[in-house]
Amino acid sequence: MRCKEARKNLSRSTDGRLPEGRPDDLAGHLSACPGCRAFGHDYGVLLNLLKEGREPEPLPYFQERLWAKIAEREKSESWAVWMRWSLRTIPVALALIAVFIGALVFIGPPLDEDMSSPAALLIKNVNPLSETNALFNEEKIENKNMMIMFAGNEIVPARRYQP
Repeated sequence: MRCKEARKNLSRSTDGRLPEGRPDDLAGHLSACPGCRAFGHDYGVLLNLLKEGREPEPLPYFQERLWAKIAEREKSESWAVWMRWSLRTIPVALALIAVFIGALVFIGPPLDEDMSSPAALLIKNVNPLSETNALFNEEKIENKNMMIMFAGNEIVPARRYQP
């Protein structure tokens, strides 16, 4: 019989709930194990005190120590709740950051070399006017048509009639 089982059987033996064949095993273990024998003696002393109706006196300053431990435990429990809550928010925050970065990468404007908008030119640190001049200097028919369109959009100041 092991010590853990013997200590359980000690309490059962005082109540008369020890199964058959166990008293001999318990007695053999108690004769061989000094730790369980001391436990059995302490258990018997405690039971005798309870049967006599005498309540054991608490140690000095028992209540003060008890209330201090209770207060300490309440503080540590509130801190533990905060730690559990904060540890759960870290993965959520990381997931939100990953979704935001993914949205910027996949949904954001592409920064390809084929961009011709003024914003893309400014991002590339290129002057949009120099790009336009370069287009006009080419000898393509499309560029000449654009030159005609730009020339038609120019506003000519109105002349006043002078007699």
